[in-house]
Amino acid sequence: MKRYVYEIRNIDCAQCAKHLETAISRIKGFENVSYNFATMKLTFETERTDDFFPDLKRAVYNTEPDAQIIHDNSQHRTRKKFFTLDLILFLVGAIIGFVGYLVPMPVTAKIVLISIGMCLLLYKTAYKAGVQLFKNKNIGENFLITIAVLGTFGLGLFNTIVEEGYQALGEGIEECLMVIVLYSIGKMLESSVLASSRKSISNLMEIQPDFAMLVHGDHEHKVPPQDVKIGSIIKVRPGERVALDGVVKSGSASVDISHLTGESLPISMSKGSKILAGTILLDGVLEIETTSLYTESAVARIMDLIDNANDKKSKTETFINKFSKWYTLIVIGLAVIVFFGAWALGYPITTGIYYALILLFISCPCAFAISVPLAYFSALGRASKDGILIKGSNYLDISAKVSKVIFDKTGTLTTGQFVVKDIISLDTKYSTQDILKFAVLGEQNSIHPIARAIQHRGHGIKLENVSNFVENSGKGVSYTYKGDVVFVGNISRDSTDDLTSVQVIINDKPIGKILLADSLKANSVELCEYLKKQNVKLAMLSGDNKQVTSHVAEMLGIDEFKSGLTPEQKYTLLEEDLKNKNKDEYIAFVGDGINDAPSLSRADLGISMGLAGSPATVEASDIVVVDDDPGKIKDLHKLSKYTRGIVWSNIIFALVTKIVIIVLELCGVFSEGMLVAVFADVGVTLLAIINSLRLLKYNFGKKKAKGEKIVTIKEQSAH
Repeated sequence: MKRYVYEIRNIDCAQCAKHLETAISRIKGFENVSYNFATMKLTFETERTDDFFPDLKRAVYNTEPDAQIIHDNSQHRTRKKFFTLDLILFLVGAIIGFVGYLVPMPVTAKIVLISIGMCLLLYKTAYKAGVQLFKNKNIGENFLITIAVLGTFGLGLFNTIVEEGYQALGEGIEECLMVIVLYSIGKMLESSVLASSRKSISNLMEIQPDFAMLVHGDHEHKVPPQDVKIGSIIKVRPGERVALDGVVKSGSASVDISHLTGESLPISMSKGSKILAGTILLDGVLEIETTSLYTESAVARIMDLIDNANDKKSKTETFINKFSKWYTLIVIGLAVIVFFGAWALGYPITTGIYYALILLFISCPCAFAISVPLAYFSALGRASKDGILIKGSNYLDISAKVSKVIFDKTGTLTTGQFVVKDIISLDTKYSTQDILKFAVLGEQNSIHPIARAIQHRGHGIKLENVSNFVENSGKGVSYTYKGDVVFVGNISRDSTDDLTSVQVIINDKPIGKILLADSLKANSVELCEYLKKQNVKLAMLSGDNKQVTSHVAEMLGIDEFKSGLTPEQKYTLLEEDLKNKNKDEYIAFVGDGINDAPSLSRADLGISMGLAGSPATVEASDIVVVDDDPGKIKDLHKLSKYTRGIVWSNIIFALVTKIVIIVLELCGVFSEGMLVAVFADVGVTLLAIINSLRLLKYNFGKKKAKGEKIVTIKEQSAH
């Protein structure tokens, strides 16, 4: 099944976007349809091999008549002319309408000119309302506004004929003209603000490279990043983005990784440094050997996570979508009740109609339908700029309500960057170099942090073939070398040196041990202190021995911890916590290795540390911290709580404002009822949008400077 991506522009409300998504889902053979209101991207999957574009076009235009469909790989592209056309229709309609109202002339001529002006101003809204109603059976904002404006004009025409006897314009004509003019201005402002917000979100996430400079001997030529194979050499110059993940083969440079990790300070890259796609060179020239295809690169994975974030909506956003669906029908029902209520109380029929129309106008759901998804997507975009990739707004909501966080230890709270401190021989037959060689032969294929430290220390030792190689997860490895059975493992805490110890055993006899030291990550202590202040429970599950785990837990203030665990045991303990928690509690698991993938997938919220890590870990998690910094979890928690505050302030503000104005209108407080209704609709929507956009500028606070001296756990405990 092939996945397609189209850009569909000129969708100006989230409710319209939902109707569009529903209509496209009904196309034969289309599955997993999703339209992202903030990025304007439509994604779907289909096995159809025929030309399905006419079906897509029909579904789109039957739902949104002035939509603009764009596909990078097709000729189906239209000019961006809608805003200009809207402005022309508005200016011509407003001029004709006000000439008819202000210039002295016969009443009939006034009504004709005002009618022409009103038709030009209302044309787009009425046309969309008709298409949506008759072709797609949708009743939404366009329908409510059209009925309200035409109804008010009809009342004004009735008053002109009956009450004024065609001697003057009746009450309602002036109001109708002012309402549609102010509404049109408001909608254009709304579209402009929405376009600006979309551009701001797009700029936050604009990390895709335009090209790759492929090197062949002495020749260089630009190619699309998608065409570069693994093992190719690409050259990057100052001001250019790195097109693919790779390793620096030659050159040195300062680079900007702020778009990937949020780190504001430049870092240095030189021969042997790993570098991610999307990195910007500030100076120098680098030649890089690519280690991944573009589709597997850091930048492609980031963009994919962002594009698919819309698939997993928060409960609040889902509720608003369902609420908006029924809201319009409820409002129409209330308008009918208001009409009959006024009539039953003895008011003129025109008064009942007038207040029913005001209710229709005030109650348009745009303020909810636009501001809520926009707030969530602004937060997702802001988080991505700080190096926090959130796969859906639902995970942002869960993060704000997490009651317990369970951490893996190595590579999550500690750097996992072990350093060999000492090698001890326990048998005079073997030197320390022999001990190191046996360990290197056993760990030569492992990617475990301790194994990498041993490999690094044993760099230069000739690797020889071994037989009967067996790996016991969480325990160690055994193999046969020159007739002897060698075991490397039983990682434990050395009681004398307070270091991590790896045993080397030959034929069941210990012959030596290698002592290593790990270090806490710079922001681990700060994170744990913050979470405890937020009344979030902390726990740590580690495969390391009890002494090491206890020591780390003590420094971080974590009271609940387990040691010596296999991945299966970690999963089982997490499962028990999930079964015993209350319904309104959420448990997060934070890990970094492939062995953490099952727990990351099972937790209410799985947070993986490092985008460059195991693809299985990134896939299993709900949130990815790109640069492996535990301090970003604090940022995530603060942003999620701030986002919920913005969302609920928008909902409460819009709801309370509309209810208050409706009550005051029905009590006759406002003399210009319809003009106040315009504010209750368009004005409230604009204010809610502006409030949502505050998330784009959210400040996480001052970051700690990078490049601080790495302090080992032993050194930290000495302080």
